Amino acid sequence: MVRKKANYVECEMSSGNVFVDLGIENPDEELTKAKLAWEIEQIIQKNQLTQKEAAKIMGINQPKVSALIRRKLGGFSVERLIHFLNELGQDIDIVVKPKPAGRKSRINVFSNSNAISSTIPMAAKGKIA
Repeated sequence: MVRKKANYVECEMSSGNVFVDLGIENPDEELTKAKLAWEIEQIIQKNQLTQKEAAKIMGINQPKVSALIRRKLGGFSVERLIHFLNELGQDIDIVVKPKPAGRKSRINVFSNSNAISSTIPMAAKGKIA
């Protein structure tokens, strides 16, 4: 009888923001930009737009659309991404409300068509069989 030895992988609990976990500068802004870029990509796909067609609608060139879809977001501000969503026919609602005591302030991006979770914690420690 041959017994397999169980492999254990040590994991760390996620903060809910991969940019915080990786030590990226301005992690909340980067997560917001990533969520907005995801929304833009979903709209482009849903409407079966080519990158060239999407670029024309958003008022930019095709290479910028390509960068956006590949999440090369260094050249895009949150405001600019919101503008692109407006150009793609989306309304943007900004809601300001008090945060609960004891929790850090945050920015959430919500979509009527898709649920976007702000925090997806990982298992603290796991066993891989």
